Amino acid sequence: MDSTFYSDLEKIFSQSRLSAYKKDFADNETALARYLYNIELCKSLYAPLNIFEISLRNTIDQSLCAFTGNNDWYDTLPFDSSSKNKIFEAKKKICKKGKTLTHDRIVAEFTLGFWTSIITTRYSQAAFQSYIIKNNLKKCPTSSKNIKNLQRIFEKIRILRNSVSHYERILHWKDLAQQHSQLLECIKWIDDAAFSMISEIDSFDEIYTRGINPFIKFVQQKME
Repeated sequence: MDSTFYSDLEKIFSQSRLSAYKKDFADNETALARYLYNIELCKSLYAPLNIFEISLRNTIDQSLCAFTGNNDWYDTLPFDSSSKNKIFEAKKKICKKGKTLTHDRIVAEFTLGFWTSIITTRYSQAAFQSYIIKNNLKKCPTSSKNIKNLQRIFEKIRILRNSVSHYERILHWKDLAQQHSQLLECIKWIDDAAFSMISEIDSFDEIYTRGINPFIKFVQQKME
């Protein structure tokens, strides 16, 4: 490989970012191939993560509106200080943009971490959590509805989502295929139509099965 080509890319991408793909003393060619492969894996996970986050957000919102009988459930439910701070920060961001506080804007501003925190042991005694699990996760097997299990599953999805969003290395995760399968399963728990749609466009299995070889060939061809 042309060392100048790699050094130029290293300046653009940063040494620390590319070094993550050379921890086993891989050569520059392999590091670039891994970097490209990682991008494709992240790209293939974007769609299911998007569908999961939007579906979870909107179904929880709908349930909490029904549970409280009003749209401002974030102001009336007995959340802990951590959740209240997140609600305050969400409103603050909207106001900083010079926009009016509306239900839709506030709900859209909440992070995935806010939504998944509702399905944790922190709120295991809260009636609204039981209401959500009963009404939003109807397709979830009874054996999986244990709150500790749901918390573990949703937390892994949150970490995956953040890693993909921040372009972090995920190709080395040994359970990546299992995490993808679990992600699709969670979408199915929430809504059949959403699951049907994502199943039609999901490309993860194809990218994951092909592996890194196509990217090694690509890098080699670019450097001939």
